[in-house]
Amino acid sequence: MGFWGLLSVILLVQDAAESFVPQARSSIVGGKDAQKGRWPWIVYLLITDDTGIFNCGGSLLTEEWVLTAAHCVDPNDNPIRDNSFIRLGTNSLNEPSVFYRTISRIVSHPQYQRLAQLHNIALVKMSEKVSFSSLVKPMPLPKPSDAFRPRLKCFVAGWGEVGNNVELSGNRTLQELELSIVRQSTCKKDFPGLTDNMLCAGSMKEGKYSCQGDSGGPLICRSSGVLVQVGIVSFGHINGCALKDFPVVYTRVIPYMDFIRETITSD
Repeated sequence: MGFWGLLSVILLVQDAAESFVPQARSSIVGGKDAQKGRWPWIVYLLITDDTGIFNCGGSLLTEEWVLTAAHCVDPNDNPIRDNSFIRLGTNSLNEPSVFYRTISRIVSHPQYQRLAQLHNIALVKMSEKVSFSSLVKPMPLPKPSDAFRPRLKCFVAGWGEVGNNVELSGNRTLQELELSIVRQSTCKKDFPGLTDNMLCAGSMKEGKYSCQGDSGGPLICRSSGVLVQVGIVSFGHINGCALKDFPVVYTRVIPYMDFIRETITSD
C-alpha cells in the first residue's frame, strides 16, 4: 500500500475511533501547542482490540521499538496488530506524519497487573524500522543513579481531549505542559496503592495534568542538562481530568531498565 493509501486508512480508522468511548484517550489539560520538532521522540498509537479503537502515547527508543503503557496493549484485550498504527514525526494529527507503521510484536511486563496497574509498562516493535531525523529521534533514558526529586520541573506532551469531554480542536496539534514531580507521601494520600515503582506529577493547584490518558506517553525531566524519560503515563483519578489537588501516576522507568534492555536485545 502506498503512502497516501495508508494515510487514508489511518484517517478512516481514526474517525471511526471517535464513535467509541475509548479506554485511554491521550489528553493534556492546561497545555499549549508544541512547536514542530520540539518532542521528536513522541509517538501516537492508534490501537484496535476487542474493546474497540482508542489512542495512546509512546516514546521511540530505537529504530524499531516504542515504549508505552501495558494497559494500552493489554494482551487480555487481544490487540489486532495489523489494524493498529503508529505515527512518528507527528505534530498535527490533521497533517501527514513522517512515518506510519503497524505493529509486529508486543511485549508487556511479565508481572503486569491490570486492575492495580502494577508494572504498567510494555514495548512495541514496529513492522519496519524508521530512520532518524530532526523530527524523529530516540528518547534518552535515565541513568540508574539519577535522582528526580519533588518539585523538579518536567514535561509531558500528547494529543486528545483538553478537559473532561472537551476535544482538542483545530489542527489537533500536539499539546505540551510543564509540571512538577509530586512528593511520594503526598501522592500516596490520594492513591494508597502507590508503589516505589510509581511516581506522581502535576500542577496540582492549577489543575494542569496529563489526563487519564496520554496513557503510555513519556514524563520527561532534565538530568545533567539532558532531557530523559523518567516515567510513563499510567493512570489518574477515577472521576476524570482537570481535578485540582489530584496528581497523575506514572510508571517509573529506572526500575525497568533491565526489562527494556533485555527485550530489545533478545529479539
